[in-house]
This record gives sequence, structure tokens and C-alpha cells, in this order.
Amino acid sequence: MERARLEEACRALPLFPLPGTVLLPGSLLPLHVFEPRYRDLVNDCLRDQLPLSVCQVRPEDATDTAGSPRVFPYAGVGIIGAHQELPDGRFNVLVQPVGRIRIVSEGPSGRAYRLAHVELLDDLEVDPAELLAEGERVRGLFTPLVGRMGQVGESVARALRSLSPDRVPEAVASVVLRSDDARQRFLAENSPLVRAAMVEEAVLMLLAEVSGQVAAEA
Repeated sequence: MERARLEEACRALPLFPLPGTVLLPGSLLPLHVFEPRYRDLVNDCLRDQLPLSVCQVRPEDATDTAGSPRVFPYAGVGIIGAHQELPDGRFNVLVQPVGRIRIVSEGPSGRAYRLAHVELLDDLEVDPAELLAEGERVRGLFTPLVGRMGQVGESVARALRSLSPDRVPEAVASVVLRSDDARQRFLAENSPLVRAAMVEEAVLMLLAEVSGQVAAEA
């Protein structure tokens, strides 16, 4: 999506709040959309070629599915890359990330779904060689985990084989960043190199957990 159109859309960006789910850079997000208000959101985004934000509901509001639960401030912004409309009006969609945002404010939307004024976050320039090297480290560290993560690990591993090293950390992030705090710090960070280091640290922590489990099973 063109930068100018994305910035314009960020003045009143459709929000899709979900418990335990956030759109991270580098990861396609499949969604099954069944609530009427979010069917409207999908229809509007498809008709007007609008982006949307899949943002994470705060855990303490996770049961407030019918209202307006509070959400974390940092999220991803994406476009619907593919969709399937079912005969009863439900949708299966695939959201493709195009950036990171910080939610600034919400106001009356005039829609069934929520709209927010958001700030589009920009990546800092980093040394490409350093980012490539960091990506290769993450790829190498993650490989031993594949067999312990079932189908999720296998699908990520297949994707990693075809990715440039600089894109590897973001592809792995959705699998290894498991806490709300880690995801928020990742989304808020403007340096791709620092984000890659966050992912490396998370992979190392998972490796330590796996090693402990193997030792306990022995």
C-alpha cells in the first residue's frame, strides 16, 4: 500500500480487537470472521481497499467480547491479502502486515466497529550486514526447535528456507514472543536490529526450556 494512502487511513483506522492475538510484522494472520460488526469491517475494507489493525485485547477485558474492551497501544496494520466469503456471510481472511502503529485515540466511529486515530511507526536505518548476520543467527538457533513445535514449527521452518536472512527474525517473532510485554516491546521498537535481537533472546530462552525438559525426561 502506498505510504500516502496508509497515512490517510491511519486517521480513522478500523480496529479488529482480539484476545491473545496481535498482527506482527513478517507474519500472515488468518482470521475467521463471524460477528456482524466485523463482517461489516471486512466488507468495508474490501470495498474501499482499506487497511485495518488486528490489536490485542488486554487480558483483564478478554471476556468483554460484546462491548469495547481495552486494547494494548501497539499493534500491526495490515491489508486483507486474500479472502473467502461463505454463503452465510462469514469470512475467512488472510491479513498481510504492512506496518506498525501506536493507537493514539478513539472517538465515535459511525460504524458498527471501532475506529482509531493511530500513529504510523517508522523503522530506523541500520547496518544491512549486521541485520543479515543477526538473521542468520536466529535461523540457526531456531532450527533445533522445529521438531518440538509440531505443525507450527514445520510451517515456519519451510518459510525460513526461502527467506532472506534480514526477514527471518520477524518471521520467527510470532512463534517465540509469547508474552504480552514481549509483543508490545517488539511492536514499539523502531530499530529492526534491536527487534531481531529480541527474537534471538526469545529463541535462546525457548532452547533453554527445551534443554531442561529433555534433561527431566532423561
